[in-house]
Amino acid sequence: MLKTKTKILAIFLIIVLLFSTIVLADNEASENEIMPISEENYESQITSGDEPDNTVSQPSNDSHKKNDVYILEDNVTIDYNVDGNVFVCADTVTLNSQIGGDAFICAKTLIVDEKAYIFNNLFAVAESIEVKGISYDVYASAKTFTISNGHIYRDIKLVADTFNVNGVVGRDASITVNNINFNTTENSNGVIHGNLDYYSDSELSIPENFVNGKINHHVLKGSSIVDYVISLIAFVVFVIALWLICLWIAPKFLNNTNNYLCLKSIGIGLLAFIAIPVVCLALLLLILTSGVSLFLLTIYILSLIASKALFTIMANNYICTKLNINKNIAKFGMLILSSLVIWAITQIPYVGFPISIIITIFGLGVLVSSILCKSKSE
Repeated sequence: MLKTKTKILAIFLIIVLLFSTIVLADNEASENEIMPISEENYESQITSGDEPDNTVSQPSNDSHKKNDVYILEDNVTIDYNVDGNVFVCADTVTLNSQIGGDAFICAKTLIVDEKAYIFNNLFAVAESIEVKGISYDVYASAKTFTISNGHIYRDIKLVADTFNVNGVVGRDASITVNNINFNTTENSNGVIHGNLDYYSDSELSIPENFVNGKINHHVLKGSSIVDYVISLIAFVVFVIALWLICLWIAPKFLNNTNNYLCLKSIGIGLLAFIAIPVVCLALLLLILTSGVSLFLLTIYILSLIASKALFTIMANNYICTKLNINKNIAKFGMLILSSLVIWAITQIPYVGFPISIIITIFGLGVLVSSILCKSKSE
């Protein structure tokens, strides 16, 4: 019976993931309707006088990748066309060719060079990002983000300390920054054609005629009481839902959670916390097993989400055992109280985050330990 229920839940999870992927893909395609970028299309959609000086040429070597590219090295230069997506993790990354899909970059320094033409989106996390070429949309986090005579064809969404604009943003910019610098020299092409929405502690000085749309300043604020209340309610509800699912599917596991309340579970959790992402990355780089990697990564993320709630359930069972509470209704009431206490502990300034990490690792260890014990018993 337990195996049947487990299989049903697994199938349901896979269906939900596939359905959500298909829906998101359909929505994105219908809303954006991305057309191939040609010189005529680009010139017709960018305001006259702001045409890019750079042109896209063929790569220096004649190689051409007709699938996704995965690279994990110290220094990476992509000067060959890629008819697919690019995934790069390196110290320094230089893009200097046509990328037919999206570019996912994690680096210390990222340079989108003059010959670079990203037909879809650029997703980047780096200390320094410089755009000299062209990208459709940009989603980035960096200490310093600079547009150096480059062109962001549509929107940019950015979190940075400093945003230097000496190029063109074709539509809107939504940024969280401490400083915005526009090139105000004569004949400068530093301009945002759409609206500028920026989030900062104080209002910044924006020169006139460099933003064609509206300029909206939003003050950064800490979490409000309402946010804390919503977070608390969401956590309690999630813990209760997971407890009910365990009560239905795996009542024996609930009765044996005290067996996992040991340092061994923390060790197993820490090992799983570190090892699983490494395994996922290795499988992803093999390309042929990328599907397995994504499925394993999905299970890993779901396990991390459930780990804190699982620890709360385990702690509550331990308390109920010490207090001789055996009825499920009484356990339910104690579970709510335990959830409130654990949530409050993880909200303590400075120490709350480390405690939350420890709780997550402990819960992950309990989950992995229970799976291993079940496999041995079978």
